[in-house]
Amino acid sequence: MRLFFSIFFIYSLSLFSSIYAQNGTQIIVLPYHEADLCEAFDNMTTKSREVIDEISAGLRGQGYRSASFTAIMRNLKTRGGCDTQNPNKILSNIITEAKCKYYLTVESSFEKNSEGYYVNLNISAYNAETREVVSYVSAQSDNASTTDTRALARNAWQKITTQVTEYISLQPAKKEEIVDNKKPVIDNEKIVAKLTSDVDINIPQAKNQNPDAIAVVIGNTNYTKTRAVKYALNDALAMKKYLIEAFGFKEANIFHIEDATKSDFELMFGNKEQQKGKLFNAVKKGKSDVFIFYSGHGAPGLKDKNAYFIPIGCDPQYIEIGGYVTETFYRNLSIIPAKSMTVVLDACFSGAELFQNISPIVIKPKGIMGIKNGNMLASSRDAEVSGWYNEKEHGLFTYFFLKAIQDKTADIDKNNKITLNEIYRFTSDETEAVPFLARKLHGIDQNPVIQGTSVNTILVELNR
Repeated sequence: MRLFFSIFFIYSLSLFSSIYAQNGTQIIVLPYHEADLCEAFDNMTTKSREVIDEISAGLRGQGYRSASFTAIMRNLKTRGGCDTQNPNKILSNIITEAKCKYYLTVESSFEKNSEGYYVNLNISAYNAETREVVSYVSAQSDNASTTDTRALARNAWQKITTQVTEYISLQPAKKEEIVDNKKPVIDNEKIVAKLTSDVDINIPQAKNQNPDAIAVVIGNTNYTKTRAVKYALNDALAMKKYLIEAFGFKEANIFHIEDATKSDFELMFGNKEQQKGKLFNAVKKGKSDVFIFYSGHGAPGLKDKNAYFIPIGCDPQYIEIGGYVTETFYRNLSIIPAKSMTVVLDACFSGAELFQNISPIVIKPKGIMGIKNGNMLASSRDAEVSGWYNEKEHGLFTYFFLKAIQDKTADIDKNNKITLNEIYRFTSDETEAVPFLARKLHGIDQNPVIQGTSVNTILVELNR
């Protein structure tokens, strides 16, 4: 028997008087949210409620105050706090209601083996203002004959409670010394980039610098007329770091665009009438390797069936007017006199993510094949959806793309030289990577796609 459940804790550093401590910390325990916390509240299982209650009780015993998630959610829903498509707005509403400054995310599993039942806990502590990780701890309860979720959760929590609560001081002044509050991740209710995943650190170093290389890195998260792409900004920021450290690109040669508008696309890549944009002008003929990364929405035009990148202000019902057509994108890339051209896309173009009332539309854009020395690696096939990796706070495909480089896992021949084709083979592994996790986490098919005539050219060469 294997039952999965996730717990989401949020707690605040607030002044109050209680029988436990004069300057205690208010804590609220919430279920982990796949889409948003309101939906998670409606779909809570008995086991997740029991774990919430048990951990809350444990924290109260340590001198913290635990607010009622159920009570706060009922009040929030009554006041219309769930009437938004922005999951960060919902989280912000709950933080405001509970007066929280810090929160924990806890992933848990209730399992059985030959020795009995046990619970796994994986806990990340976050600063609610910056949404940055303060600590990460995991534990497994002792094996037991009981199926009592509360008892198993209590046992696992007792093993790590000190490690977690040392970062949740009952004294606000002490907490201020520990936590870096310089970089908020919510700005006027907009999601901003944060890097908290294992692939965002310990980036391997390039053997040689590539001073003439040029990159364009785009992450589109905060859409105004359709749902957000939660981790696109994280994807773009992490990719920029890899380009600098692992690829050897100069930071000054990277165009990093967050929440690109249609004007941003046209300025960078040109349009139908004017094909030469900023990218064209930045390239040294025959000397510059060009790398383009995009994470965000893509979709088909409902009338012309062309594939479009979706700028943040584009209305999905008027994609032909507000979108940036990939046909123009690839045509304009074809005139750039680059030494090589690599395009990496964490987006799908079936429309399944944007149009809930239609079946996915299968389109076959020309793609990179018309570009000399051009190669492309995309996150999914024509009619598929590109999923998120919520635990890692990245697009599923982007996470495995970066992991292939970080661990040198894609380097099959162990020569510290990684080609695009090696990365493709790693991300496409049906038992360990994107196809498997897409089915396991989201119940969807997602298979990366590679195109190009020189996919075995070395993309990254690392220090030994």
